[in-house]
Amino acid sequence: MSSHLTHNPRGSVWHRWDPHIHAPGTLLNDQFNGDWEAYLQGIEESSPSIQALGVTDYFCIQTYRRVRELKEKRRLPNVALLFPNVEIRLDIKTEKKKPINLHLLFSPVDPGHEAEIERILGQLTFEYLDRSYPCTLPELTALGRKFLGQQVADSVALRNGANQFKITLQDLRELFRKERWLRQNCLVAVAGGSNDGTAGLQGDDSYAAMRREIERFSHIIFASTPSQIDFWLGKKEGYDQSFIERTYGALKPCLHGSDAHREERVAVPSLDRLCWLKGDLTFEALRQAVIEPDDRVWIGPTPPYHRTPSIAISDELTTETPWLANTKVELNPGLVAIIGARGSGKTALAEIIAMGAHAGGAGQGESSFLRRALHPDDYLGPASVKLVWADGSSTDAYLKPDSGEDFNRATEEARYLSQHFVERLCSASGLATELRAEMERVVFESTERTERLETDSFEELAELNLRPIVERRRELQESISAMSEDVVREELRKAQLPTQRTELVALKKQVETARANLVKLVPKGQKQHAETLGRLETARAATEAKVENLRRCRRELEDLTAEVAHIRKSREPLRFIDMRRKFAGSGLSNPEWTTFEMIFKGDVDAVLKAAKARADLAVKLADEGDPKAPTDPKNNPVEKWPLKLVTAKRDEIKKTVGIDAQQQKKFTELQRTVAQQEIAIKRLETQIQTAEGAEARRQALIELRRDAYGRVFETLVEEQTVLENLYGPLGRNLAASKGTLAKLQFAVRRIVSMDRWIEAGDRLLDFRMDSEFRLRGSLRKRAEEYLLSAWQSGTTDDVARAMDAFRSKFGKDLLASMPPSVKPEERNAWNQSVAAWLYGTEHITIQYGIQYEGVAIEQLSPGTRGIVLLLLYLAVDLEDTRPLIIDQPEENLDPNSVFEELVPHFREARKRRQVIIVTHNANLVVNTDADQVIVARSTRDTPASLPTLSYESGSLENSAMRRRVCQILEGGERAFLERERRYRLRWDEDQTT
Repeated sequence: MSSHLTHNPRGSVWHRWDPHIHAPGTLLNDQFNGDWEAYLQGIEESSPSIQALGVTDYFCIQTYRRVRELKEKRRLPNVALLFPNVEIRLDIKTEKKKPINLHLLFSPVDPGHEAEIERILGQLTFEYLDRSYPCTLPELTALGRKFLGQQVADSVALRNGANQFKITLQDLRELFRKERWLRQNCLVAVAGGSNDGTAGLQGDDSYAAMRREIERFSHIIFASTPSQIDFWLGKKEGYDQSFIERTYGALKPCLHGSDAHREERVAVPSLDRLCWLKGDLTFEALRQAVIEPDDRVWIGPTPPYHRTPSIAISDELTTETPWLANTKVELNPGLVAIIGARGSGKTALAEIIAMGAHAGGAGQGESSFLRRALHPDDYLGPASVKLVWADGSSTDAYLKPDSGEDFNRATEEARYLSQHFVERLCSASGLATELRAEMERVVFESTERTERLETDSFEELAELNLRPIVERRRELQESISAMSEDVVREELRKAQLPTQRTELVALKKQVETARANLVKLVPKGQKQHAETLGRLETARAATEAKVENLRRCRRELEDLTAEVAHIRKSREPLRFIDMRRKFAGSGLSNPEWTTFEMIFKGDVDAVLKAAKARADLAVKLADEGDPKAPTDPKNNPVEKWPLKLVTAKRDEIKKTVGIDAQQQKKFTELQRTVAQQEIAIKRLETQIQTAEGAEARRQALIELRRDAYGRVFETLVEEQTVLENLYGPLGRNLAASKGTLAKLQFAVRRIVSMDRWIEAGDRLLDFRMDSEFRLRGSLRKRAEEYLLSAWQSGTTDDVARAMDAFRSKFGKDLLASMPPSVKPEERNAWNQSVAAWLYGTEHITIQYGIQYEGVAIEQLSPGTRGIVLLLLYLAVDLEDTRPLIIDQPEENLDPNSVFEELVPHFREARKRRQVIIVTHNANLVVNTDADQVIVARSTRDTPASLPTLSYESGSLENSAMRRRVCQILEGGERAFLERERRYRLRWDEDQTT
């Protein structure tokens, strides 16, 4: 007996098949010399072991019958499936003058299949010399004798008859149409080679239609070259899946056998091209290979392993769980579907597996079986689960969600999407937080490790890349605010210029009047002395102002010296420490870091010392004069005398003039007034000179502000670029996708909150005033007309030009909208606030994320959100190869969405990771071609206890499992029928198409 299970509870697994192998006694080209022992030994010792065998003979099953008899005598113990392969020949020749070979692969399930096969073959006939010969052994013998025209041994006549027997494609088609048993128990294969296969017809265009008809009629192609396999799977360039389905009815599996006609070839196909089928060791598995040719057939020395064995769960074992009828559940490494009626324990099994894998979310949420099993009574107790992984390692856990065991969710062994998790992520708040976090996790894990810059999360990586940009933007915004204040100051200076000029004229007249009054106070006859006194008073006032200015400069030098000391002792050390902190990961050594310390370019101490010495000397010279070269009053004008000399000479002249005490008091007061007015005139002249340059400085500041405003948008563009680069792995994945996944796209864009900008303007402006913005909504309308487009997508120049145009057009209207409550002394501050508002960018942000058909995920319906979430895990999260456990992914989705949007991605995801789904949707079981179906059942002994849960498992090709699927899942039978009809396995309904 075979040591292999015909129906494996683990579901569909890979087995080696040889669907095309002859045996001693085969009617044509028999080179075995009757050595049955060598033949049987070749199969029994095959490595890897052959477990399904298609015994081939021409137009008959006599060698199949013999092999079956030997197997019943305990030969071929490793072969679990033995089926007949009847090779027939069409009346069409290849370029090599060989007839096209077809193979009829029969199911051995029917106990009377041998008789049925011979009955059906007997309906095929060959006409020779006005006589019809049916395809039976006696008639083939008769045909051989008739053809040879002499009496020969039966074996010779039989072989000659078989060699001459040919059939037409039309006759074979007609036989399938009328024979129900044949349709239900036979699959047709055609050789694909050029010797005796359809490739041998390609040189003659007149056979092109016939070749296509033969291939369309066949379910299977006997071929093993990569080129042929790719063609029949719709993967060859220029011949995609739609072309193959349109031209040939369906994709075709390519099978390959040893085609042995002699001992040396038994179980040894050419080029080590072994044939592997995924499925039970039953003929039904061959049918499934026809339906799912890409996923269930493989040609190569070993079967395909798409995932690392260590991250596939092999077995689930529980202890202290009397309410579980199964203490062990075997799991397939591919796609596992858990089905059952409501309350049957589907979710319970998924959750127990998730708990054993330390998956986040297990035992959480209102729908959690494990959490409900604790209240009002604790039915779990010390129950625990152990998972055995495919590499032999294991993990375990207690089943109590609140047992206090501290799982490290960062190292969870599987990903669990419970109903609670999906519902939460599909809520509005979930989309804003957890779903975005999940997307960013996927992006981060898709990023090359060398590009993660030693960060542990997307958030850290983004912050590391964006921090310099954000800081530059903040500095630019601060400088814009400062420049806006300076612009207002320059505007104020410009506005004050006419008044200052008027004041200067008035002051000068006052000085002239005061001087005239001084002359009048001088006694008559002292005119000359009075004039001298006037010159001395003027010179003294000017010299006092000069000394005052020099002493102020000296004070500035002292302040500058203190500032230099502060920079050295405090400001620069703090800046340097902050820089080292920000860029601690740069890898610079301490000596290298010292080169980043900021020092003054020159010897500022020497410069300051020299400057203070010059200032001290200048003050002394202006006040006292040079003791080494005293000022000669006779040879130097009074304006160049030192202050003390001027003062002494003035006092001397005063005495000479002889003003009485009362007049002296008036004279002194008037002199003081003139001196003050002279200082005021000098100050006013300086202010006027400054104000006369205000417009030029204002324009320069506006240009600088304009440039800074544009550079703020440069930082926004930089931020967009950084985010696009960070999301690059995901973006490239989505851009290269087809079908549903192509509807997802990564988008980075500027978001302008016009409401926020308008609200800030509302707080500054009074729209009741007579201006362009008086009408309701006018500010928004004008902003959208002049600014919005540039804000949303413009370049730095576009933004600057747009703001220039807006200010030029509506600057006066903005000023006219100043609220009446603004006091005169507050107007400057108000102007500054308006400028800061105009040039602010707080209302502009960068938004990034996933869109579905151009719609942000936050705006999708719950059902579509569910699709996006599942696509994230199934098709986008390519780096995560841990098992994925999903509880009822079809919730909130219509059946059509499940089939079109999710089925292809479930099929693809299982090649990369083990997928376990709890479902009540037939499409997610049948059309995904689930590798294993687990049927959950529950029975309740008493109301005050947990129900007893039991689990039965197997493959889709297992007839018992198929019945369960049809019984439990709505539309299950229809799903199977539609699937088979699509692949032309229901001849009665589809053969005419």
